[in-house]
Amino acid sequence: MSVVEASPPAVTVSSVSVSDDEPETGDSITVTPTVRLSGEGSGTFEVTEVTLEDASGTQYSEADSLGTLGAGDTIDVPLSATFDTAGRTKLLVHVRGMQYDADGNRLGVVTTMHPTYVTVSEPSTETETPPQLNVDTEDLVAGSESTVTVTVSNGDDEQVTDLSLRLSGLGENQTRIQPELGAHNSTTFTFDVTPPEAGTHSLDATLTHADGSVSTNESVTVQSLNGEAVVHATTVTENGSTDLRYHVANHGNAPIENVVVSGAAVGTALPTTVIQSVEPGTTETATVELNERPTGPATISATYDVGSTTGSTDQSVRFANETADAESASQATTETPGSGTAPATFGAVPLLTGGVVAAGSIIGYRSWRGRFDR
Repeated sequence: MSVVEASPPAVTVSSVSVSDDEPETGDSITVTPTVRLSGEGSGTFEVTEVTLEDASGTQYSEADSLGTLGAGDTIDVPLSATFDTAGRTKLLVHVRGMQYDADGNRLGVVTTMHPTYVTVSEPSTETETPPQLNVDTEDLVAGSESTVTVTVSNGDDEQVTDLSLRLSGLGENQTRIQPELGAHNSTTFTFDVTPPEAGTHSLDATLTHADGSVSTNESVTVQSLNGEAVVHATTVTENGSTDLRYHVANHGNAPIENVVVSGAAVGTALPTTVIQSVEPGTTETATVELNERPTGPATISATYDVGSTTGSTDQSVRFANETADAESASQATTETPGSGTAPATFGAVPLLTGGVVAAGSIIGYRSWRGRFDR
């Protein structure tokens, strides 16, 4: 019966790990081969040297006198490398040592090699993107409060900190602050401004932050204040109850506020009510209850604040009596001197049971332009 001796252990590089396989020139990386003595024999391997080189023979790193491995043992050997030029680079791990048998007899010098690859690139040029400012204004009117918004956009990869935004122009300076603005994000700052006079004005926005500052300038036009308003009234009867509806239309270019509406009919005063605000180009309606139905001619009046001034407007109306034919009424009318009868600004108001009409309309009225006092 023959005896087969176990083959001596073999030295291999079982694996190689790379800390960064896509470094930039000038970066230092670590290449760590795992040296293994494999096999079932009982010999040993003395690791005398492990080096890291490129394909041309340029040596990057070396480690020596690393100890002795028994069968099945491994050792990790970290080696460093820094690259001066870009491109795909082949690296070679060389292992050198002396192999011994089970009795300690020297079997000879053993070397082994293992390749690995890295891709080296030139350093990226990081350019800092400064925050961007965008100024947006409402229609600006002299003496009337308006809103100016400034949007700050951060297109950089890093957050912006310690933001302070200063708005100057239109007769005043204001500042808003914010602790931080995230990368690729935006925020809006709001300012309330009251331009002192009409004309073309310069509006400046300056943002300072931890890393610098940025500013923008806008040329804005401020309109002269126009406080024109029109007041109107209708009555509506439903289920035996009559309501009076005051309608206030703002034909100007600034909000009218604290609108006090009242009226006087033949032999009686009409109720007074308040409409808080009417925006330009809109109409607001207030409804009040009546104890007594008005008939015949009446005057409807409104006073209001517009900017830092006050204004007023009056309308003459005629309320129909209870026997008027509501079926013939389809649209309110206004009398304009020299032009005849034209549709009213407020449009048609349908009559309910018991509604009132005058001369073929819900209400006929003579209008004066709203007037305001500076």
